[in-house]
Amino acid sequence: MAKGMDKVYLVSNGDFRDTACVECWPMQELTLKEVTKAFRKLGIKTETLTKYDPKKKHGFITRQSEGAAILSKIEPNAPVVVVLSCWAYSHHVCGPLQTHKGPILLLANFDGTWPGLVALLNHSGSLDRLHVKHARLWSDAFTKDDYFMARLGEWVRTGRIAHDTSHVYDAAGLRLSTAARRFGAELAADIRKHRRIMGQFDPGCMGMLNAVMDPALVGAAGMPIEYLNQSDLLAEMNLVSDAEAQRHLNWLVRRGCNFHWGADGFKELVHGQVMSQMKMYAAAGRLVERFGLSAIGIPYQLGLVRCCPASDLVEGMLNNADRPPIKSPETGAIVKQGKAIPHFNEGDLGAGIPQFLMNEIYERKGMPTETTLHDVRWGREYDGKFVWVLLISGGAPPAHFGGWKKTHVYRQPAMYFPLGGGTCSGVSKPGVITWARCYEQYGEMGMDCGVGEVLELPAPEVRDRLDKTTPVWPIANVHIPGYDRNQLMATHMSNHIVVGYGDILQELAATCLNLGIKTRIAGEAARKLA
Repeated sequence: MAKGMDKVYLVSNGDFRDTACVECWPMQELTLKEVTKAFRKLGIKTETLTKYDPKKKHGFITRQSEGAAILSKIEPNAPVVVVLSCWAYSHHVCGPLQTHKGPILLLANFDGTWPGLVALLNHSGSLDRLHVKHARLWSDAFTKDDYFMARLGEWVRTGRIAHDTSHVYDAAGLRLSTAARRFGAELAADIRKHRRIMGQFDPGCMGMLNAVMDPALVGAAGMPIEYLNQSDLLAEMNLVSDAEAQRHLNWLVRRGCNFHWGADGFKELVHGQVMSQMKMYAAAGRLVERFGLSAIGIPYQLGLVRCCPASDLVEGMLNNADRPPIKSPETGAIVKQGKAIPHFNEGDLGAGIPQFLMNEIYERKGMPTETTLHDVRWGREYDGKFVWVLLISGGAPPAHFGGWKKTHVYRQPAMYFPLGGGTCSGVSKPGVITWARCYEQYGEMGMDCGVGEVLELPAPEVRDRLDKTTPVWPIANVHIPGYDRNQLMATHMSNHIVVGYGDILQELAATCLNLGIKTRIAGEAARKLA
């Protein structure tokens, strides 16, 4: 047992939005009971610091100031457990934990409907970004889960958890092909010489501090950041005419995009919401041209969620090579005609970097260039394979579904998107993918990557996976050999993962190494190169 660990303090971190917290509180209560039972089984007392508030109808931390106030009540060396059963804004607790000296454990459920696992990956990446030592642990059965109980006991004894990390390999020591090394050296040299400017709107969306990276590190790799402002996007939207917005919408309709229209804008998708999204699409393209951006990231939450409909349909359009033409008001030229404009959802630069790198590699190799990020939302076995549910709020490109005719636009859930707006949704087609994630860990820039396969599952299985997560969002059912539940959860550096179709793993790794980015390859793909 770690010194003095006869009692641990449980903290319930939650969403910024009280509506979401009220919805999620019953599951959090159940999770707290399971966690308490697990500690009791190990002879450890617990005290829950966050209490149910009858006025708010939940007991979550919803602000950083609340997190600071609650953590100030305990001794600096006391063990703290952040219990996660739903999406939570990591900065509520990650910032205040920077001065905490005792053992810290992030503990989450593993569930599709109640995605504590997504919050855990975000919190862990954020704490690493802030140089805060911690441990992570997850379960779908708690006291009935031998893996969970063994590692919880390890944390109680030592204040640490040493997960098996043998599934990740340093790419510098792997046998990359001569052609891939040459390719990577040439692309990296071009990036360093000509630079690639990354356009990031108001970083820090939804508390994802792992989405914010040091501009000194990113710029030194040839990718200076252009920090943009949400208000400028709104101002540019106001300059887009109704006629131009309608032309973009007409283009989508002619391509066969499936809009699921309704009449009640509070609950259903209506024309005005999509017109606003078409104006955002045009505005984003104009800003790409004006600032010479290689990629752009719009963080639709907090500010924008109160001002305009969702950005997700916009994001899917930008990420697609086949998209409505955007005419620059300054030059009259079509912005990046016939090309995808890599867009990183939620302003996550750690996704934007691999998206733009993969986009350029695909283009140089004459392959489809579309990329997207997804949440690592959940997963379970199917037909002897662990198959991840990769799901995002709507920004995946139609090319990943098989085109616009297989793309569906639903209204975003009112609980999270009160002003509505459409998704860019579908089921990702089968095929080999490259996946990646860039991150900052203890002051060093890193990239994890590998290969996997999107599987075509039977319709009832896909339906059940959607119903257990968020049915209106785009889904990719992905098997990553050697990167199953416990492997990914032990080492993945974010709640997000970037995917693109086609195996460019060696070229990506070689490019990153030549840019000075510490690179790891995970799973069976790494073992084949060892």
